[in-house]
Amino acid sequence: MAKRFLLSVLAAGLALAACGDKTVDSTKIEAGIKQQVTTQSPITKVACPDDVKVEKGDTFNCTLTAENGATGKVKVTQQGGGRYVYSLVPGSVQVPGSVVEKSVEQELDQKGSPDATVNCPDNIIVKVGTYVVCDVASANGVKGTVKFTFSDSSGTVDTSSVEST
Repeated sequence: MAKRFLLSVLAAGLALAACGDKTVDSTKIEAGIKQQVTTQSPITKVACPDDVKVEKGDTFNCTLTAENGATGKVKVTQQGGGRYVYSLVPGSVQVPGSVVEKSVEQELDQKGSPDATVNCPDNIIVKVGTYVVCDVASANGVKGTVKFTFSDSSGTVDTSSVEST
């Protein structure tokens, strides 16, 4: 009799626990981010928290890693009905300097400075509208700097802003 009572109490407790708050399907959200968020390079990894409660209008952040090594955060807004809106968190995206260097070198080549070598910091925080300054050396050894801005929060160099000084 005591065993039956204990099993009944345990079963009732499990039933009540199952009726608790629902959490978002992080696997579904991670897949949605990979499909809908645009970065300079394909997204290879997304990690979202597993314990976010379903609450229309609430937000939370996930992290992403792109194929080129860029990292950042994505703000997820719950729309209700299993729908979500994803947006890159401004200032959270970091692009490897080596990726940016190639893009800037190509633009300098097109602007009449062939074989220039650009040296940027190892990681660059993407801030749209803010200039980034890197060292540059021309093919004949003349050293200087090059500055540029990003055209979007994913880390795309605004080629029209590239200028050497």
